Order: sequence, then C-alpha cells, then structure tokens
Amino acid sequence: MIPEFATLDEAVRGSFPLDSSRILGVREHGDAAVALFDARPGAESYLYEVHYQRQNGQWSEGSSSNSAGWHRLELDSDLGVATAWGEAPAGADRVRAELGGQVLEEPVANGVYLVVWWDAPPSTLQVSAFRVKGEWVRAPTIQEHLQAQREAWLRTRPS
Repeated sequence: MIPEFATLDEAVRGSFPLDSSRILGVREHGDAAVALFDARPGAESYLYEVHYQRQNGQWSEGSSSNSAGWHRLELDSDLGVATAWGEAPAGADRVRAELGGQVLEEPVANGVYLVVWWDAPPSTLQVSAFRVKGEWVRAPTIQEHLQAQREAWLRTRPS
C-alpha cells in the first residue's frame, strides 16, 4: 500500500529519511508535484527526482528517477511535466531553460538547479544558460557534459 499524507510537505518528508538526505527543491502544480533530493549529502551528490500526486485530498508518492526528463501526469492525456536539474556552475544564481521556443528562468539554490515545465507534450527541456556574477553564460550541451564526465572518470582510473 502506498502511504498517503494530508499535505505535500508530509509526503515529501516521508520519501527519504531526513537524517540521510536533503530536500533541494519542490514544485507544485494543481494536484501534481515534483521534488528533488540529494540522497547522499555530505559526499558526492546523488540527485534524485520524485513525483507526487493528490487524489481525494491526499498526497502520495508516484514514480521516481535518478535522471530528469518527461513524465506523464495522467494516463488519458498526452501532456505531462518536463524536468531538468543538476549541479550549477560555481557562482551561478539563475538557470535558463528552453522548450518549444519558450524560455523559463529559475533560481539556483545550494549549487543546484531545478526547472519544471508543466502541461508539456513529450519533450526534453534544454538548459541553455546560467547567470554567473550577473552575466549569462552558455550552458554546456549534453554532448559536452557527457564528454566532461568521461574525462573526469578517466582521470580517476589507476594508470
């Protein structure tokens, strides 16, 4: 049985033990919500997204993932929620993302960004820039990000 809670806050706090995780952000839209957690605070971050829904006045946890992306909100609809999140560059205070030619800006908090686009068709949010010290700086492409991860991994391998 999936636990139900009277408030979204209770549902979010019930997802992970708070002594071994950290809530980084929560976004709510009608009867749906998304929360981003660091499931390994104090060590290398392990970001994890959890979806919630409200039915009959009660909030419960839905699907979850260790990657951002698109999530269907209702079985009989082609609309859902698109998410993008991750660690921001040092000194960043805002992030800019694009979807279908529209732009959304969100704050960066604790070095992490969370962008949530509601009522979106199946799609991928593209993070395009970060504001660092008052200047907008182009965000790395997915390919550049993956290449940087590969290079960091190769540096940690024994010779």
